[in-house]
Amino acid sequence: MDNSFLQNPRLFEYFVLVLVLALLFGLTFLSKSLQKFRDFLGLGLIIVPVGYFYIILSAHVINVPYEDDYNLLETIYNLKNGSGFTNTAKILFEQVNQHRFAFERIVMLIMVFFTGTVDIKLQVMLGNLFMLGILYLFFLTFKKEKVSWYYFIPVPYILFNLVYFENAIWGIAAIQNTPLLFFAMLTVYFIGKPDKRSWIFAVLAAIVTMFISGSGMLTWIIGGVILLFQKRYKLLAQWIGIAIVFILFYFLFDYQFVSTGHGKVWEHPIFNLIFIFGFWGNALYLDIPHPLTPVFYKDMVLCVFLGMGIFAVFLGWITRMFLNKNMPWTNWFLLGAFMFLMGTGAMFIVSRPSGNFLMYGGNIFSRRYMIFGVVLLAIAYVGLILIVKNYKNISLSVFVLSLVGCLALNFVSYFYSIRSVREQHEKLSLDAYYWKNYNTLLSVGFNYGDKPFWNHPTKMKNLINNLEKQGLLHLYETDKLPPANRLIQETEKVDEYAPKLNIQLSIRNNDDNMPIRYIKFETKKRMHPKPAYFVLVSDQYTNLLPAIPVPNSLSDFLKKRTYYGEKYSYSFYKRKVPKGKFDIWILSGGEKDSGKWESRYTREKIFIF
Repeated sequence: MDNSFLQNPRLFEYFVLVLVLALLFGLTFLSKSLQKFRDFLGLGLIIVPVGYFYIILSAHVINVPYEDDYNLLETIYNLKNGSGFTNTAKILFEQVNQHRFAFERIVMLIMVFFTGTVDIKLQVMLGNLFMLGILYLFFLTFKKEKVSWYYFIPVPYILFNLVYFENAIWGIAAIQNTPLLFFAMLTVYFIGKPDKRSWIFAVLAAIVTMFISGSGMLTWIIGGVILLFQKRYKLLAQWIGIAIVFILFYFLFDYQFVSTGHGKVWEHPIFNLIFIFGFWGNALYLDIPHPLTPVFYKDMVLCVFLGMGIFAVFLGWITRMFLNKNMPWTNWFLLGAFMFLMGTGAMFIVSRPSGNFLMYGGNIFSRRYMIFGVVLLAIAYVGLILIVKNYKNISLSVFVLSLVGCLALNFVSYFYSIRSVREQHEKLSLDAYYWKNYNTLLSVGFNYGDKPFWNHPTKMKNLINNLEKQGLLHLYETDKLPPANRLIQETEKVDEYAPKLNIQLSIRNNDDNMPIRYIKFETKKRMHPKPAYFVLVSDQYTNLLPAIPVPNSLSDFLKKRTYYGEKYSYSFYKRKVPKGKFDIWILSGGEKDSGKWESRYTREKIFIF
């Protein structure tokens, strides 16, 4: 099933299934004969987006580390080979930037204990399961507030999509940001309940949260604010005491303060106010190029307006709390969830203030941060429904409009981002080839030869060798190709040529706003056999670049009812390949039998200088 959904994600079938379920669900309110199917259809609308999300992840994620994953793997190796309580504690709580990733390391140690190795794909899938926990907390909120569960239907379409695909498919991000949000929300869920047992669970959840990410310390502040408003002064004093102990440990045990090197928020207050609204509304940030040019990008403008809308709902929620004499735990839960997500956005802005308009684009957001905007949008939707729940016509209108908007958000995220997920899969699949032949990785860095640990000459090599010896890494096993110096010789189809390519050379700004030569290879239609890789061959190098199918345009997608078209392409900055004169080959095959690769010369050359 996995490889099948990799080659064809069945996006059209997913869209049709959801739309048919939504249409039939709506008809159950108009037709008495269909009314008996309402619960079944509503449940289907909830389950389908969740199931499709995990199917897509399972199909595209492979057991190959990416960037900071190697840092975690290094600490797991050190923990296995270290000795002494103090030394083990230093490794477990080792600082990475401003964070201590104790939770992430414990998850990986548990994985090693049960499986004997670190499986990045398993790690990714486990991390994403925490989104189910977030979904369940929202469901409990609807249940407690006695709101029809039908109003819950938009929530999974907000939470389970590819807006935050980088977080969803990256090993360290999957077991960091998603559990961070879950345990932060679990903290405020328990702190809102009036009993002492729930308070104890809140303390435990807050401790876990702060050792997932540095921003997790916000839970102590938020929990203290909630206890203060609840007038639970004795528990508040205990809460503050425990918080002080753990925060002192955080900053005094083998810790160095890291300067961000950025400016100050108050130097450009208007720009940074717009920036924070954009972060809160980043669920609308499209997976399209955003070069640093003086143009207002429509999706980023919409992010700002959505952020303003979320802030308005937050103010409405506070107003509801002041007007509501009965204060169930749901009031405190959503207040705390709002505060944590919005506070995280504020911390992001403080650490990297902006000196220009957010809407100009560029390297403003990392895609893994979109998960904060997505969950915040879900919180805002739940809060808005609860605010208007006593006004039937208004709540119904909010539900219908939200469902339409959430379906659109869900569909657009998959349509734009599945290819990006596929590209990451293909680049990681080549990392072993590049490492074995050239001691570099295709997936990491901007320049050819880049590798993790800031291009240290020996650290990465020693780490991979050590991890391989102890069975913690199986990078070499993912390379199914002949060695670089024999690749063409062993696979060449003599006297057979591949069709010539469309080669586009252009100038494109990189993330540092520097104009760099940008190259794109694209095949012609209906090329047979299907290309697996573009191969650049010179006297010194045989570099492979993945041939990734090009998605159909929206009109062709609807006409042909399939996501991928018949062309294959790959785009890259010229710095990602070495300098030289290269012959361009096409490598095909390898899908069923890794020994049956076939290479064909395109009779074209390219000069990289």
